[in-house]
Amino acid sequence: MRRSLTETFKEHVYVTPSGMTSLPHFLFVRELVGMDRLLFSVDYPYLSLNGARDWLENLPVSYEEKEKFTFRNAEALLRL
Repeated sequence: MRRSLTETFKEHVYVTPSGMTSLPHFLFVRELVGMDRLLFSVDYPYLSLNGARDWLENLPVSYEEKEKFTFRNAEALLRL
């Protein structure tokens, strides 16, 4: 193989937290795939939206990274 499984994963997979609003989970996934492969999501109506906005606003990342996570990555992926 020309590249590792990890490299292939990072080039072809996007990850959504789907309501798992915990900082350790977010930091782990960001480290694994990078900020450009994260898409914000919540599994409504199966999971509550309670606390999702506060969690997002308090993430220890830059404003630009929050923009990527909340909408810019989705725009790029979906070519909007």
